[in-house]
Amino acid sequence: MRMKTCLLLILGSLLFSVGATAAPKRICTMTLNSENEREVLRSLYAGSDVEVIELVPANKDPQWLQKACQSGIECDVLLVSGHFGGVFFGEGVSTTLDLKEIEKLSCENACPGILNKPKDIFLMGCNTLATKVPDKRSIEEYVEVLIKNGFPRDLAERVAFSRYSDYGMSISQIFSSAFPQAERLHGFSSTGPMGRVAGPMMRRALKDISKETFFTKGPNIQKFKDVFAGTSYRIVDPKKEMDPNYRHLACKTYSKDTGHNKEAIEFISQKTNLKKYYEPLLEASENPSFLAQLQNTVLPSPEITRNFENFFAQISSAKSLPMKMKFQFLELQAKLGLMPEMVKREQQEKLIRQRLANGLNFIITDQLCTMKDHLKNIELKGDWVKLDKVGIPFMPRVAQCFGSYDTRMEDLLKAMATMDDPSWRREAVRALAPRLTPIEVQDLLIASSAWSVRDHQDILYTLNQKQQDPLPPMAQHCMLKAKRQDTADSRDGYRWGCYKEFEHLIDTPAKCHQVADQFETNSVSGIDWNCLTRFNSKIHLGACMASADRNQDPENSDDIRWYCWSKLHDQNQLSRSECLALASSMRIQGNRFKANWNCMNRL
Repeated sequence: MRMKTCLLLILGSLLFSVGATAAPKRICTMTLNSENEREVLRSLYAGSDVEVIELVPANKDPQWLQKACQSGIECDVLLVSGHFGGVFFGEGVSTTLDLKEIEKLSCENACPGILNKPKDIFLMGCNTLATKVPDKRSIEEYVEVLIKNGFPRDLAERVAFSRYSDYGMSISQIFSSAFPQAERLHGFSSTGPMGRVAGPMMRRALKDISKETFFTKGPNIQKFKDVFAGTSYRIVDPKKEMDPNYRHLACKTYSKDTGHNKEAIEFISQKTNLKKYYEPLLEASENPSFLAQLQNTVLPSPEITRNFENFFAQISSAKSLPMKMKFQFLELQAKLGLMPEMVKREQQEKLIRQRLANGLNFIITDQLCTMKDHLKNIELKGDWVKLDKVGIPFMPRVAQCFGSYDTRMEDLLKAMATMDDPSWRREAVRALAPRLTPIEVQDLLIASSAWSVRDHQDILYTLNQKQQDPLPPMAQHCMLKAKRQDTADSRDGYRWGCYKEFEHLIDTPAKCHQVADQFETNSVSGIDWNCLTRFNSKIHLGACMASADRNQDPENSDDIRWYCWSKLHDQNQLSRSECLALASSMRIQGNRFKANWNCMNRL
């Protein structure tokens, strides 16, 4: 009997050994800031039977998470480290990880190996497992913290409202909803220690935990609590922490399937208290199909109508409700037939006047311009804007973010276009350009001939008049011959030949971009870069945006913007308002944060 038992034990150990060899355990890491926590796990557990794989690439590819999901990689443990404010981010890096993106991938079951398989998920950032319980900071203080990290005010307000208000799910509940199959989530309910402190603490908590125990039973929870005592460290069971109704609603509203949308609407219609579920509702209201179904459900039912009216009345009085969300709720009320269009417009204009009452600055201009889709039917009035030294330079930029502006604002902009300050002139002309008459355009072209070469070139781009600085006849003739080639590739190849042959005559960015404008394939990116690098002392915002906007690759497009930021900053040719234009056009969220920070702190 004893021999049989020993034989079974030997066979069992052999099977375990074969299994371990065939399928090594895997720790997946997403390092957005500090590497300390990752290196602790590597030093404790990496080996022939345990892989530690970094999922965040060295490049700035905004599709990095989707690509990791599509790779089919499976993780036994997941570690995410970085600063967190609704979005994981880091200092000096452009890569970000948005909680909303994780939620949607989880709902679609599009990333099972990374989001569903891990038993332990370490969310090493501030507030990752925050409840609605207040901490030492107010909503307003948290907004300021996020803005100082480069967050646009609109996003900062939304994240702070989600963290501290009584509305919606807590951040801990949302993360639990996104990782419903995990056994444990580790994180912080408030501010947490930096990686250089958290890393050694994690080492102390895990040093006596073997590989086998770590991957089968998980870490010693009490040991973690003891080591991290004095911090806001939390460990939660997502199945107990999450609100299953929220996950059901969120996944059905985020879905593109109209049947799923119908299920979500049926769920919402049965709720008398909607304040917990405002986020999926607000997100789905941007979907025309969902909105049409919601209208057909709400309007015929007095009871459902009353529930929605009570909800709108309640949330409109919520403390620190973000401005953009106020706009969205007003628009939703109007679309559901619960508010006359005129009343909606009056309420929105009132919100704008209140925001502008203390004057314009970088942050307010940025906020209004991130809302431009909601401002396209609103006319900016000149008397809404306080005329002071800080605000005047931002007036043209904010005017471009409204659907239109009145004659008083137009007069103010025209006055700015004649000022001695070059950046005021440039920005004023950009705001005026869409409504200038042909005669006014010609007058400005004549006036700009007395400006610096750089500013005169810039206005050619603003007014779509690059042809006023024409290509030499020989280059024009060559470009005409290119059109006769058989394919797009051959035509662009011929155009490259024209550019190289007459490069010495193509002596301004405007001439260079006239060549680039005729390209049909992505090979134009080389020309677009040339239009900037050849003219370092002459480049301007117009040339920069022309090259960057044409580039379809987000990384390369933003690289052009960074190049321009560096050159224009070094040459003292970039105002804060123009810097905002450059920053807000960044296609990668982390670049937007960094550029915003630069605009606020380095100009």
